Amino acid sequence: MKSKPGIIVSSLVIANFLGQLMQTMLNTALPRMMQDLGINEGKAQWLITIYYLIAGITVPIAGFLIGRFTTRGLFFTSAGAFAAGTLLAGGSSDFAFILIGRMIQGIGAGLLMPLFQTTILRVYPKEKIGSAMGLIGLVMGLAPALGPTLSGLVVQEHSWRILFYGILPIGIANLLLAAFCLKNVGESHKEKLDLRSILYSTIGFASLLYGVNLAGEQGASLIMAGMVTLIGILFITLFIRRQIQLTIPLLDFNLFRNRRFTSASIIGVLMFIVMVGSELLLPLYVQNVRGLTPRESGLMLLPGALLMGLTSVFAGRLYDRYGIQLILRGGYILIAGITLLLPLMISIQSSIPLFAIAYTFLMVGIGCIMTPVTAYTMASVPVQMITHASPMTISIRSLASSLGGVFLIAIMTLSRNNTSLVGMENILLGFHMAFWSLTVIAAAGLILSFNLKGQNS
Repeated sequence: MKSKPGIIVSSLVIANFLGQLMQTMLNTALPRMMQDLGINEGKAQWLITIYYLIAGITVPIAGFLIGRFTTRGLFFTSAGAFAAGTLLAGGSSDFAFILIGRMIQGIGAGLLMPLFQTTILRVYPKEKIGSAMGLIGLVMGLAPALGPTLSGLVVQEHSWRILFYGILPIGIANLLLAAFCLKNVGESHKEKLDLRSILYSTIGFASLLYGVNLAGEQGASLIMAGMVTLIGILFITLFIRRQIQLTIPLLDFNLFRNRRFTSASIIGVLMFIVMVGSELLLPLYVQNVRGLTPRESGLMLLPGALLMGLTSVFAGRLYDRYGIQLILRGGYILIAGITLLLPLMISIQSSIPLFAIAYTFLMVGIGCIMTPVTAYTMASVPVQMITHASPMTISIRSLASSLGGVFLIAIMTLSRNNTSLVGMENILLGFHMAFWSLTVIAAAGLILSFNLKGQNS
């Protein structure tokens, strides 16, 4: 008897939900971790951005591995790596080992994301691609949105280590589920992994992120930060040139010759930066400035997280019926309006319920965009290119999210370090500048959304 698509991908859904959850689960816990580990915001944010960075670097390798190894073999390897990283991070008391654990988690998540998306596209018929992308949107949107809420509820009364220990048994149980439900899909073929590409991408993106982060550090040399950033840009350029030259690249940049794919990819990247940025900045603001507890901070974000998940599923169905334009533009108008409102709301006495309402509408807008733009991106390329389009889409979103987080923290710290203001006024200035940066990013996405033409097929 042939298994239903939902049963085949069930373990992949759970594994990716856990992986996406761990992207943001430390957001609300960062202030508590900063106290326990004796680190500042610039150092603490690496616990979040390193996850995005490693996942983004690993995703192209996953595109190669999906063609070389079976679905089951790659799943057990990636889910096992994620579990090992979770155990290391949860059991370590030193910042360096926690960071290494997050890196190993990122490797597992980076392998799982394209495997999940590619398997979905292989087992669901084309006429259901919008609904299938709704499932992907539910996992890749709801899980990161729920992360700050769940961590706030846990960290209020318990150690932040529970965030790791609570995920671990679920991950192990899911491995048992996969042994019974997960099937091999697609064909395997032998390809040679290009190690030079991996070297270029790792050095390039890591240097770029470190250079931007260094620019925001108090007392750091801007010349050194600029040199490190330029090294990153150089190696990223070498990586892209290498991919164009290879017959079978890790990431096929020829995809960007397709105008629809390029436009939709940029729009999706900007949306992810807004989502990740708001999930990073808001918990820091309401805890460090407004004095909310982790639990109160998490509950403030809960309505937005739940509605985003529901909206992403509903938006997928609207996309199947009406296409991309209306739902995409409506979503971007909403998030552009909210990101314009947020920096105007920031003060020492701002209304917390108003922030909760604003965040809820922001997440609804993101839910309207995430599923349709992902489905449109995948539908814009020929079927034989989907195995290349999937890792490219996930990789650039992960890397952009990592760079966005580092950039926003750098903007915030640079603003604080280069002003005569002191005390709370200095802190508020940093948050204002970071949130205004999000407004600019959302506005750019809104403008580009009006250039996206065509239907869903």
